[in-house]
Amino acid sequence: MGKELPLARPEEEGQSVLLASSGSGEPVTTSSIRNKRTQGHKHPRGDERGETEGFKMESKGSRKAERANASASTKAGRRRDNKDRKSDRGDEGKDKSSRRSAQKLGIVHPGSYCDKSEIVPHHWIEVENILDGSLFRCRLCLRHLWLPRIESDAKQLSALVEQHGRNEGYCQFLNQHRPAKMLMAKLQDLRRLEAETADKREFARMADKILSDREYDRK
Repeated sequence: MGKELPLARPEEEGQSVLLASSGSGEPVTTSSIRNKRTQGHKHPRGDERGETEGFKMESKGSRKAERANASASTKAGRRRDNKDRKSDRGDEGKDKSSRRSAQKLGIVHPGSYCDKSEIVPHHWIEVENILDGSLFRCRLCLRHLWLPRIESDAKQLSALVEQHGRNEGYCQFLNQHRPAKMLMAKLQDLRRLEAETADKREFARMADKILSDREYDRK
């Protein structure tokens, strides 16, 4: 007990060492600073890599799933568009088959005479070149007649008239030329409407409706 023990001794190897007496009188060293290497808590490389790799794999998998869902939705949209286009084509075919023929529209060839007794012949005047043909109007009775200007069409019309008669042959030819069929149908209906309608304003209103109708041969 007579000896004095120093409470501390110089720092060794970067550590502060305290001296204490044990029951046996031997000094015991205790470190006041823990080893910095053991103090810092780090994940093992395997854990770090495992966590990082797991995150990457998860993100890649989610991206693949998103791409797969996007491609599936795109394909589904394309299939729907194709179905819509097919249905539209089907409707177009139905529209074509549902149009009225020249016979159903009441188109009649004006013949060679203005009157039924066949005394006064038509005096045709060409009023307009339209639809690869010429539109004629009789100066006396104001009837109209459309005739093709192309040589091949003119020969076809002559053959149909010779084979089926004037009215039927002319209607069959117009059935192959829809714009000309629409024109003749409107002109003949306007002529009938004018004879049946006394009110000129009502006639003008109905005439405008007929002339502006682009689906005039629709059933």
